[in-house]
Amino acid sequence: MLNAACFTPAVLDRILAFLAALFLPSTAGNVETARDAAAALLASYDIRTDRQLRLAALAIAFSFGALDSLSRAAEPEMPANQVLRLRGNASTLNRAAQQHEAKLEKLAAQPAAAQPDDPQDLPASSDTADLLDFLRAAPAEPQMSRQQRRFAERQAEKQRQREQEAARLDERVARRLAEKEAARLAAAPVPLHQPEAAFAQIA
Repeated sequence: MLNAACFTPAVLDRILAFLAALFLPSTAGNVETARDAAAALLASYDIRTDRQLRLAALAIAFSFGALDSLSRAAEPEMPANQVLRLRGNASTLNRAAQQHEAKLEKLAAQPAAAQPDDPQDLPASSDTADLLDFLRAAPAEPQMSRQQRRFAERQAEKQRQREQEAARLDERVARRLAEKEAARLAAAPVPLHQPEAAFAQIA
């Protein structure tokens, strides 16, 4: 069950209202039942802060949006260009859902005091079109400068070289051990077969 005491009441109410629309078709338009369904789904994420609440809500909304796009793309009379567009939308929304779930997992490993604040915006609604507009309007991830890219590339190259050197060292050690074992076996005396002793034991 979702622990309402962990969240700001106004934030929780807004999130539940945002997600409830996803469940109205399956609850015969009953808003309270839809809100309960949204709360139950949010509780499955084991969230404790307003920021986690928002990320979980977006992950849920994007997942539903992806399913909606795929469902409409499967309609028999849908034109081919529309099918491709809907499938592209589904891919975009599914990727966004996975990214928000990954953020939630990362936050779970951090103390609440160390978690940075995110913008508290939400899409205008949980409709697929509004979800896509929200993603398109989101600020792009900061790009690395040329100097930062070069530094990252150098670090990656150094790491690759270290891994290659370690692999070569392991190969040399394994080869030397194999050579020593072969030399030991070659130097060991070969026991002669003594049939007389065998016959004596049988007798």
